[in-house]
Amino acid sequence: MDGSAARLTHVKGDASISGKANEVDVEDVDGTLHLNGEFQESVRLVRISKTVTFHSSRTDMEFSRLDGRLDLDSSDLRADSLVGPMRLTTRSKDVSLEGLTGDLRLEDSNGTVEVGLRKPGNIQIDNRKGDVQVSIPPNTAVKVEARTREGEIESDFDEIKVENHDRESNASGSIGSNGPKLVMNCEKGGIEIRKGTVAAVAPPAPPTPPMTAPNTGKPAKALPAPRAKPVESEN
Repeated sequence: MDGSAARLTHVKGDASISGKANEVDVEDVDGTLHLNGEFQESVRLVRISKTVTFHSSRTDMEFSRLDGRLDLDSSDLRADSLVGPMRLTTRSKDVSLEGLTGDLRLEDSNGTVEVGLRKPGNIQIDNRKGDVQVSIPPNTAVKVEARTREGEIESDFDEIKVENHDRESNASGSIGSNGPKLVMNCEKGGIEIRKGTVAAVAPPAPPTPPMTAPNTGKPAKALPAPRAKPVESEN
């Protein structure tokens, strides 16, 4: 494409869009979806059955399936009912993910991050100059580690020990037992760990095939275990 718009619906196979586009609207794809280029105004995705990959100068993203909707523009990325493993690297963008299932690795800067978990796997969120909020649904086991520089940490869970200091704050604790890890690293922003609401029960979904590495057809490597790390300084 070259500066025009695209709309795809009810695709009975794989789809790919590349180049420069203004508006992109894709709905009900039975296969994989690949987007590679510069998308000037907005991208809307609804119900993609297999792996989605997205690459632009500001955002790299890949996840296994989209059962709901994703909207992306120059300042926001909002999605619901995503299935991981998901990798997302972006900058100067507010990110909101609701109803996330599976693993997540998210890196952002100069934007806020909000993640509502449905059935979490291992989660790692690194945000530079922006707040982070994560909602954990009831009766969900998870091991939490959080660190922030020049910000405070708040938690709705008594099981999580929070220590707020002037320059650096941290929190850790386990909700339930034998749960996955939730790791948050933040600089110049606060961290909120909230109790989520009970999610509506969705109909059983078909088995998800292994996520494949782009352009190879081979299964993607499993995501590494999340880990806390010291927040980098500006020097």
